[in-house]
Amino acid sequence: MTEINKAVDREGDESQRRGRGRPPQISRAQIVAAARSIPRDELTMKAIADTLGVSRKALHYHVGDKQGLLNLVVAELFESELANIDLPDADWCAQLRAFAHAFHNGVLQVGIAATYVQLHGMAGMTAMKLTERVVQSLFDAGFDEVLARRALSVISNVAMTHAHIRLLIAQHGIYPQEAELTDVLLQTSSEQFPGLSRILAFVQNEGPNDQFEFELDLAIAGLENLLAPMGPQSGH
Repeated sequence: MTEINKAVDREGDESQRRGRGRPPQISRAQIVAAARSIPRDELTMKAIADTLGVSRKALHYHVGDKQGLLNLVVAELFESELANIDLPDADWCAQLRAFAHAFHNGVLQVGIAATYVQLHGMAGMTAMKLTERVVQSLFDAGFDEVLARRALSVISNVAMTHAHIRLLIAQHGIYPQEAELTDVLLQTSSEQFPGLSRILAFVQNEGPNDQFEFELDLAIAGLENLLAPMGPQSGH
C-alpha cells in the first residue's frame, strides 16, 4: 500500500469522527504526491481526487479551484526539477546562461501544465538558492541592484517564453502564431508578403532551441554593454 493510500485510509477513519459535511483533511504533500503519480498530460482535478480517494469537492475545498491546484503542483514539480541543478563556478555570463538553461529545462520537465500558470521560478527554496548564487555573481561583476534585477527578469522571461513555445509545439505540432500566419499567407499572393513568406520558410527549418539561444546571446551581450560603463569586468 502506498503512502498516499495509507494517509487516505487514516483520513477516512478520521472523517467518521468528524461527522458528515466537512471535507477530509488533505495535506499539500499528499496532493503533490498524487499529482506526481499521474502522467502529466492526464493531470486534472478529477484524476488527483480519484488518486487520493476523495471527491473533487473535497479537493476544491483545499486548493480552491483548478488554477490553485495547477499553481501548487507546477510550483512543486518545478522546484524538484531545479533541485538537481548545479551552477558552474564561473563568471557571471556563464552563471546567467546556466541559470537560463536550468529554468528553461525545468519548465519543459513540468510539461504542458506549466503553460497554464504564472510560474516565476523564484518562490521555492531551491530556486531561491540558485537565484542567490546568480545574483551574487552579478554583484561581484559590478552590477548594481537595478541592473541585476533587470538581468534576472530578462533571462527568466526568455527562458520561460521559449519553454512555453516548445511545449505548445509539442502539443499542437506547430506554434499557434506560426499556424495563424501560415493560414493567412496561404490565402494571399506570395507577392503580397514576400518578406514574411521568406521568414516563415526559414523558421520552419530552424532547430528547436535556435531562437532561444539567439535571444540568450542577445540578452547577455546587451548586459555586457550596460555593464561596461561601470568599470572593467570579466565576461564573454
